[in-house]
Amino acid sequence: MFDFTANAVTMAMLADGMALFRPLYWLFGKCMEFLLSALSNEYFIAIIIFTVLTRLIVLPANLHQQKTTAKTARLQPKIQKIQKKYPDPKDRNKLNQEMQDLYAREGHNPMQMGCGPMIFQLVFLMGIVGIIYYPLTYIIGMSNISDYTDALTKFLESVQYSGNYLQLGILENWETYRDQLVAQMPELFTADRVEAINALREGMKIGNLDMTALPHWKDGVIVVIPIVSFLTSLASTGISMLIQKKTNPAMAQQTASMIMMLLMMPIFSLVIAFRVPAAVGFYWIVSNVVAILQQLFIAKFFPPKKSQAKLMIENTIYRRSREENLKKTKA
Repeated sequence: MFDFTANAVTMAMLADGMALFRPLYWLFGKCMEFLLSALSNEYFIAIIIFTVLTRLIVLPANLHQQKTTAKTARLQPKIQKIQKKYPDPKDRNKLNQEMQDLYAREGHNPMQMGCGPMIFQLVFLMGIVGIIYYPLTYIIGMSNISDYTDALTKFLESVQYSGNYLQLGILENWETYRDQLVAQMPELFTADRVEAINALREGMKIGNLDMTALPHWKDGVIVVIPIVSFLTSLASTGISMLIQKKTNPAMAQQTASMIMMLLMMPIFSLVIAFRVPAAVGFYWIVSNVVAILQQLFIAKFFPPKKSQAKLMIENTIYRRSREENLKKTKA
């Protein structure tokens, strides 16, 4: 039974998303609205295209990260030599200074490895989750839905909706209670909006697979989404680890920690995929598949050995140029 007093505040807060992320939701919503319009409301295809485009945006950052990783791997013998030279913690300042001198000579900034691609992916995830949770606001354009939060929450309480996301509750019960909603709130559910919601709702279903539903072991085919999300996440993480081991052989010694990292994110995605709408799990599946293809592409056309050879040439040119500039300065 839906506990109105316990969930009313939560629903009010989640009526159209957290204020901090609303500009991001609006931007992603406009992109999704365009795709749905161009694809005749084929929701699944729109999610796939949207995910591919976001992954392509991240590709240059991934290439840069691999280049930086390869350079760090090439410098590992020199780094280890310096670390052995100053084993005493009291000499940490000398160690840091010599490390900085090494990086300066080699033209290398280890901070460039950073978390750029991860941050981009987190931003895209927040954006896609926003338009999945709040499609009426950011895809349909019902900007005044927050004015009807109390009325909609009471309505969902009357139909025993047990979730916390108001807009998903409306979509999940749309076919059954559409006429009642239109009759009670005609200013919110205008004819144009009703038509748009009908099209969106139809596009969010393939047979018995409903993208607004929460996956459950007893719900038949929809349980496949969390499982496939877990498997694709595991494959993506495993391929990434293998590529990093080739780029940096020192990682081969970190067996235990690597296994933990290999399993942590896929298991996390499996657990979460059972607690969010199926559309989020579907996005993860597509994102993982695209990530696997992207990693294979990078490994094929930008292999670690080739990257390291190129970096050695670039580093030689950089050092010679630096030495010549120093000579000119002294002269």
